[in-house]
Amino acid sequence: MKLYFDKRLKDPTYYGQQGFRNGKKVTSKNIIKFGKHSELLKITDDPEAYVREEIRKWNEEYRSGKVEYTLSADFNQRVPHTNDPASSSTWLNIGYFFLQELMKGLRLRDFFHQKTKDRKITFDCYTISRFLTYARILDPLSKHATWHKLDTYYEQPDFDYQHILRFMDLLEENHDDYLAWLFRQSNTIVKRDTSVLYYDCSNFYFESEQPDEDVVDEVTGEIMKGMRQYGFSKEHRPNPIVEMGLFMDSRGIPITMCLHPGNTSEQLTAIPLEKEVMKMLPDAKFIYCADAGLGSYNIRKFNSMGGRTFIVTQSIKKMSGVLKQSVFNDYDYRLLSNDKPVTIAGMKSFDRFEEENLKLYNDFAYKVVDADKVLDLGLYEDVTLKNGRTMKRKAKGVLKQRIIITFSRKVMEYQRSVRSRQIERAKA
Repeated sequence: MKLYFDKRLKDPTYYGQQGFRNGKKVTSKNIIKFGKHSELLKITDDPEAYVREEIRKWNEEYRSGKVEYTLSADFNQRVPHTNDPASSSTWLNIGYFFLQELMKGLRLRDFFHQKTKDRKITFDCYTISRFLTYARILDPLSKHATWHKLDTYYEQPDFDYQHILRFMDLLEENHDDYLAWLFRQSNTIVKRDTSVLYYDCSNFYFESEQPDEDVVDEVTGEIMKGMRQYGFSKEHRPNPIVEMGLFMDSRGIPITMCLHPGNTSEQLTAIPLEKEVMKMLPDAKFIYCADAGLGSYNIRKFNSMGGRTFIVTQSIKKMSGVLKQSVFNDYDYRLLSNDKPVTIAGMKSFDRFEEENLKLYNDFAYKVVDADKVLDLGLYEDVTLKNGRTMKRKAKGVLKQRIIITFSRKVMEYQRSVRSRQIERAKA
């Protein structure tokens, strides 16, 4: 704190000023009023020296961490009238400071600057992005409800609801670049492990009775399909849905995503989105992991090239007769713990209540069966026949794959109990 008074006045007023930094600017504010020169003459012969000594004492106490404040209140002052049903709280949200520190590492301000530097935009995209993110984590509400609660944050951001809608349009235009930027910058916050990638799809239903209609572009003739469409829902809701596909790394952190109409087959979404991942991870070699619904022949063929490989769930019902026979014959099974030979019949028959069989009860039996498949490479090769003629023939390759079968006594008993309860419920 420093002394301030107007030396040009005959009877100046002495103030104690404090400097504040506002971004790159420093401003001063009067925080203590010591009084006029004539008033201070009643208690001291040299008002200026007296005030300087008081400021020196205050600065010493401030440096040592001891500061005293005197608050005054007028209990006769009436509370101003308001039409609100309840008085607003004066508590401000500062819990988002932790999230704010993380978002700084993503450098989103630079991203939005690159995307808007040639456009006349009057609102701050980075600020809107920050507070939509904070609200989605701390207090998930609609965008309109989030805008109504901006005054509860410490920063008191100033933007209108229309700015949020215009920002969402901008975000939609740069959807792929935005996700790629988040992935690259997230490596500065947490180490990403992309040796294994998981992919799955989910559906979102809407409280709507009718699907969205297709829109035809009058200029180009392009048909833009409505997003909300009737499709398969695990909840069996008779509502239009939207399908979302998500890639995650081995630590469960999202990499990228896609949105499709609800009537889109999820098997058609995997390869296009994986190509977007390959743009983010040039020359990356990873393992594609998915359930049976996302492990079709085309997906497995795509992930058998370029140093990539795959692990997908396989339904036994959809196997060929030869493979089914190799699964159910009780040969070549081994324990997962020590690789010793074991039979499924032996796994089913031991007494699990014996203490010596506890490790076996928690163990797995497994068998690996080669299931290579001839695939069409999409190329042609010249083949010379026995009569000397040369003809073009489709080039064939081999899709190297193995089926890993596992058996667990514990899982068997659990599934058996589930089926028994379902049968009893059906009888009732």
